[in-house]
Amino acid sequence: MPGGHRGAMVSIRYLAPAAALRPYASSYYWFCSERPTFSDVMRSELPQIRLVTRGEAATFYARGSSISGVQALLQGPTFQPCRFATEGPLHVFGIGLLPRGWAALIPQPADTLADLARPLSSVFGPAADALLEEVRTAEGDEGRVAALNRFLLQRLQPLDSTAERFITLADDWLTSSASPRIEDLVSACGVSQRSLERLCRRHYGVGPKLLARKYRALAAAVRIGTGEAVDWTEVSEGFYDQAHFIREFKYFVGKTPSRFMDESAPITRLTIARKMLMPDLPKLALYS
Repeated sequence: MPGGHRGAMVSIRYLAPAAALRPYASSYYWFCSERPTFSDVMRSELPQIRLVTRGEAATFYARGSSISGVQALLQGPTFQPCRFATEGPLHVFGIGLLPRGWAALIPQPADTLADLARPLSSVFGPAADALLEEVRTAEGDEGRVAALNRFLLQRLQPLDSTAERFITLADDWLTSSASPRIEDLVSACGVSQRSLERLCRRHYGVGPKLLARKYRALAAAVRIGTGEAVDWTEVSEGFYDQAHFIREFKYFVGKTPSRFMDESAPITRLTIARKMLMPDLPKLALYS
């Protein structure tokens, strides 16, 4: 199911991956900026595969690292906002990887690439550059989607039963409550705190405490961004008071709630609109 949103010289179209990929990936997106310069703050999000088919971009991460000039990129899960910048027109085809998708496609634990990025070729070798060229020369959205579908389907690896069960339980834990409680995940999984920490880091990139904080803040941002909530009291579950809410929101989204409502950055605004355009997305994808 395609969907899209357009702003002044900036547009995003959303496209559904193959049915067999939907447990592993969120929507594909085709992003175009025709501006002479472009800069945006990206909130915390899922891991991404990004294929730059025109122009060059740089991303600056909260931990101090940056990456620029890489046309086929794998970004790990992010837990603080990062800055994305380019000069000249930019076209990007990409996809967000759900935790199940990371486990089935990427051999490294997610925490090794948290708030970091590297060339896609570091994982997939020369096939990554071949994919970039295929996407670059594809005929429109249909051709780009077909190319990435083939690439991912050919590389999916079956998950072991422990990973499958944990990711199912953890995804449900993150999306079934506005304020996930760690004790609920411990009870559901029936594992020790130490094992829970290890599993969260491997599949989600951080331990359960920071993970719960991230999705609590992102859930609030989505509700504010779609107009479902207009006041902090409507998204206050799990926050001690208004000051705590503002600190957490800014930490993960990059702006205070009031600034976010008044001046949402282009990519953030367009990404949140996807919830309205593609309501059949996996639950976790709606928050990233």
